[in-house]
Amino acid sequence: MLGIPTHLAPRVNAWSTVRAFHAAAIGSLVAAALLLVLYRLDAPNDHVLGAVLAVVPMLVMIAVHTHVGTWRSGAAFLVVGGICAWWFATVVQRELADVPWVSSYLLSLVVVPLVLIGGSGSGTLRVVLWSVSGFTVGRVVTSVAAARSGGPDHPLVLAWVTLGFVIALVVAVSRSTARSERVQPELLRSAREEHVTAYRAGIEAEAAAILHDTVLNHLNAIALAPAGPMDEHLARTMESDVAMLTGRAWLAGDAAASDGADAADAASEAVTAFERMIDEQRAAGLQVAVTGDPSSVGRLDPRAMTAVVRAVGQCLANVLKHAGTDTAEVSVFDDGAACTVMVVDDGRGFDEQATGADRMGLRNSVRERIGRVGGDVQVWSSPGSGTSVMMSVPYAATIGSAPVVHLAGDDDVERAS
Repeated sequence: MLGIPTHLAPRVNAWSTVRAFHAAAIGSLVAAALLLVLYRLDAPNDHVLGAVLAVVPMLVMIAVHTHVGTWRSGAAFLVVGGICAWWFATVVQRELADVPWVSSYLLSLVVVPLVLIGGSGSGTLRVVLWSVSGFTVGRVVTSVAAARSGGPDHPLVLAWVTLGFVIALVVAVSRSTARSERVQPELLRSAREEHVTAYRAGIEAEAAAILHDTVLNHLNAIALAPAGPMDEHLARTMESDVAMLTGRAWLAGDAAASDGADAADAASEAVTAFERMIDEQRAAGLQVAVTGDPSSVGRLDPRAMTAVVRAVGQCLANVLKHAGTDTAEVSVFDDGAACTVMVVDDGRGFDEQATGADRMGLRNSVRERIGRVGGDVQVWSSPGSGTSVMMSVPYAATIGSAPVVHLAGDDDVERAS
């Protein structure tokens, strides 16, 4: 029931139940016709084909009622079905008088559709009344046929069982619907609260990654800097990052991209942001070689593009801080379905399993960040053999609950120095 609007749930349930009843009614008539045909093949002297013909108008009226679905079509089916049931019962009582158990079963099969037609309403009482009316019509016409032919008035056990089943099922469905109407608001409220909690957790994770990539990196750079005036590049980077952290741009998602910028402009802006991040790392002292097709970054969703640029920047910052080398290569590939970026260095390498829980760079700033935009990260590294980090993000990635910052301008660019 979750996902179906509360006001539509009773109608959907009623529609499904009535359609199932109609299918069962058709099956009952087809079974009756087949049994008569088989009996005719076994006993050629019994003229039972007239009863087979009586089934045809009932099948036609079921199709009409299924298509129209009004009380008039339901009433018409009861009238035509009653006449056909009387016709059917007359033939069966006359030709199969010597096999009463077969006659009882066949008469039940032709009365069952009158019970199952169920009317056209969605209310429990209306469906029950239509089923009782259909059973009454069938019971009356079969009794009349039995009286005229002088045969026994069969009890129609199968029709009685069907009527009881219909009433029990309709009542059970009605109670289930009423219970769902009470429970569904609570389920929807819980789902909304879960969504809000996941959204908040995503924002907090992105905020933690940004703080790591800016504040912690800057503190590390200051600690490693020689005594004296602060490097001008470091000072400018810190001022830009402080402006970003104190503003709301990182919470804006991709709203800026929709303010009049067409796809070509957005792609060009993405490539510019990627190149600017590479230049920042080069200015920090890292020799970065870029290969492949950097323009494929511009074909990503704005949020995914931002996540990729930030994650690559953090990978390069890790090379500068931890790899013991001042060279790295960034390769960008486009396979038509995803943008893949690899950051490779020939530094000292590391064992990721041995990395402490307090080391947030690779986990928060790369793995979880790429994961929030539907991407995947693989890391190959071991002590003494360098490190390769591969990030792959589908072009139609499903964005996670947390918005990732759109790189709309200088203040939005995350530096990892």
